[in-house]
Parts: sequence; structure tokens; C-alpha cells
Amino acid sequence: MLEEMFGGDKEITQQLFELYLSENSTMGNTILEQYEANDLPTLFHTTHTLSGALGNLCEMDILPAIKEIEAATKTSNQPNKETINTVVEGLNEIKEQMESYLSR
Repeated sequence: MLEEMFGGDKEITQQLFELYLSENSTMGNTILEQYEANDLPTLFHTTHTLSGALGNLCEMDILPAIKEIEAATKTSNQPNKETINTVVEGLNEIKEQMESYLSR
């Protein structure tokens, strides 16, 4: 889908993936650590930032779960553990897909 947005320009897609991975490759672990430490303000900031980054990459499947965590932490409520796990697994899948794309 990204390549379509950029007229088939694989170089732009590659640069976007490299940038995302350089800034967010450990984000799943970060979210889990913040959740386990009950650091809700930091978890809010993390998910808010991540929501924007993934939205820009058209990763719509994971966004509802990220938005759910963001909404809960914004009001100082601990998000559901199942939602945290969904996001961590989704982020790992996205990372693997991007790394696979870049290794071609």
C-alpha cells in the first residue's frame, strides 16, 4: 500500500521502514515494561507517539488497540493486559515484515 501511495517508489518505502525501525524497533518491549511498571503517563506518551507513526505508515490493523491503550492511560486507567499483548504481538509482526521487506 505504501508503494502505491508513492507511485511505486520502493526507495521511499525503504527509507520509511528504516526510519521507523531505527526509532521504534524495541517499542513492544518498551510498552510492556511501562505497563508492568504501571508508568501510565509515559505509556500514554509512548502510545500517542506510536499511533501517529503507524498511522503515517497505514498500519490500520493495530491502531484501534493502540488507541484503546492511549485512551485508558490518558485518564490514568491501566489498560487491559490482553490489549497490551495484542499491541506487543502486532508490533513484533510489523517489525518482522519491515525487516523482511528490507532484506530483499
